[in-house]
Amino acid sequence: MNIYFLGLILLAVSLPLSKFVLSVSIFILLGNWILEGEFKRKLNILKSRSSVLIFSLIVIIHIVWLLKTGDIQSGLHDIQIKLTLLALPLIIGTSEGLGKKQISIILLFFIAAVTVASLIIAFIFFGFSGIEVDSIKEASVFISHIRFSLMVNVAIFILAIFVFDKPYFNLSGIGKIIFILVLLWLIIFLVLFQTLTGIVIFTIIGYSMVMKSVYRIKDHIIRFLWFVLLIGIIPVSLVLIHGEVVNFYNVEEVNPDSLTLYTSNNNIYHHNLNRKEIENGKYVWIYVCEDEIREEWNKRSEFNYGGYDLKGQEIKYTLIRFLTSKGLRKDSAAIWKLSNNDVRNIEKGIANYIYSDKFSAKALIYRIIWEFDSYRKGLNPSGHSLTQRIEYWKTGYKIARKNFWLGVGTGDLQAAFNKQYEDDNSVLDRDWRLRAHNQFLTFFIAFGIFGFLICVFAIFAPVIFEKKYYDTVFMIVFFIGILSFFNEDTLETHTGATFFAFFYALLLFGLKDVSRNKENIL
Repeated sequence: MNIYFLGLILLAVSLPLSKFVLSVSIFILLGNWILEGEFKRKLNILKSRSSVLIFSLIVIIHIVWLLKTGDIQSGLHDIQIKLTLLALPLIIGTSEGLGKKQISIILLFFIAAVTVASLIIAFIFFGFSGIEVDSIKEASVFISHIRFSLMVNVAIFILAIFVFDKPYFNLSGIGKIIFILVLLWLIIFLVLFQTLTGIVIFTIIGYSMVMKSVYRIKDHIIRFLWFVLLIGIIPVSLVLIHGEVVNFYNVEEVNPDSLTLYTSNNNIYHHNLNRKEIENGKYVWIYVCEDEIREEWNKRSEFNYGGYDLKGQEIKYTLIRFLTSKGLRKDSAAIWKLSNNDVRNIEKGIANYIYSDKFSAKALIYRIIWEFDSYRKGLNPSGHSLTQRIEYWKTGYKIARKNFWLGVGTGDLQAAFNKQYEDDNSVLDRDWRLRAHNQFLTFFIAFGIFGFLICVFAIFAPVIFEKKYYDTVFMIVFFIGILSFFNEDTLETHTGATFFAFFYALLLFGLKDVSRNKENIL
């Protein structure tokens, strides 16, 4: 084993486990590439393999657009993050090609690292570590939970290919059993831990892979029945989701004249019928007696009624929503109907008892519907993953329109967003006034239409020139990355940029013999 091969293994292992070791592995690869010399040979490779140079246009665009930036320091920081997009394709593209077995070993080390990371995260999430966490985001101690969900998807589909397609090597019976068990665990992990980006990508790629497998079935009747089943999944899923939406809006009828005016303690209820927020079919802002719930809550909890829960939300709003979700009035009697576990959940920032089941699909769907309903009713989307993205995209679209031809420049993205938020009097809290969360939109805002087209060309053209659309493994990993671009600024973080650059370069440029086998097309 040479240093180059070991460096790639170290990089693969560190991606899901350690940002520090990730940086170390890149320096090892770069140092080895420089020390081994042979620059004339490497230059000749670059001349004959234009795909490597084309992909490097992404970084070159960032450097050139420094001329337009007003914040050189931020621009240089952006370029520093993107350097892996230049370094890894250059190193891998001009180094001696690896055999399929070597590529397989690297991928297996990556899968092993993802599996270890997922077990540690599960260990923390289930409370075995003694650290109390309430979400996968808090339990994902190594890297961002969204980045990790992308890596879990890569591990799942590469394992599936190794088990069912075998483009790289044949497995023994015991090996296949181990792979299947790991595959099942990673799927369970992805579904149970409910990272929406990861689940959506898994659904899209998984559906495509199954459709491809069905297409290969030779028996026409069996193939037709499978197609009917797979196509039927879509309307059935839509009907089920529609049922949840209908159930969400099945709201109790309220006759203002029949509302009780006083609590059992003869205090006044406040009924705000102008506010239409709902929890589990009940209006939140009727039957509210703040004096009573303040006094009784402070007896039951060390978290003051006028303070904040563990998520940083005003606890009185969390409490009022939680009581409503249980069908209780907001008075002293309701506070004492809460169990000790209910009190702890409110302190954690859980605003609906449905959310207390961390692994409930119903809770995930309800949360999504609630977010959009609240956003439609004008509530602040800050902290809500989906609806605050709508604000990011709307703001980004306005900036892109104003800077259509040449963009705002490398490094000026956050400044442009900050200004637009101020101009719009954005409802978002200042801590949540972030960038586009869409890599394509980010390219457009930074570089304008010309720079955007160059970036898109730099990403997709090498795939065509290298004819990698025939390679199932590459295409799956590539589309996982591309799908993440629609919901995340994947290339705007060191881990995200390295993740994309590593798999892109390894699977596009790393093989000694480029397969043209059309059996492998996705």
